[in-house]
Amino acid sequence: MEEEVKHIIKESLYKRLVGHDEIDTILTNDALVDKWLTGIMALGYNDCDVEKAAQDIYEMKSAILGEISIEDIRALVYLVNYRFAEEILAFTRYVELREKDESKIVSAVKEELDLVEEGDFLLT
Repeated sequence: MEEEVKHIIKESLYKRLVGHDEIDTILTNDALVDKWLTGIMALGYNDCDVEKAAQDIYEMKSAILGEISIEDIRALVYLVNYRFAEEILAFTRYVELREKDESKIVSAVKEELDLVEEGDFLLT
């Protein structure tokens, strides 16, 4: 079920990027969407607590990559928290409802994303 929810949220993130070319000089939009999704999930699992979400990502990534910057991860989580409120709320709904019927989960997740509009991405 989580994979389906992640797919729905990724679709929402891509919807926001419609009309924008590559928005980063280093990472592709696909790589950015994956990074944003990581932040969204961490915030959803941690009741939108930015510090706890950053710490979770830090622990996961440092175990895989070795030494990384917690400050870079905090910056990512703050950015995600600022830009993607609907997606965070959608994932939070999934976390709250994970033991419920799958159709209810999908419906609740999609409902939270109803207000996301095509091209609705702010670079600032």
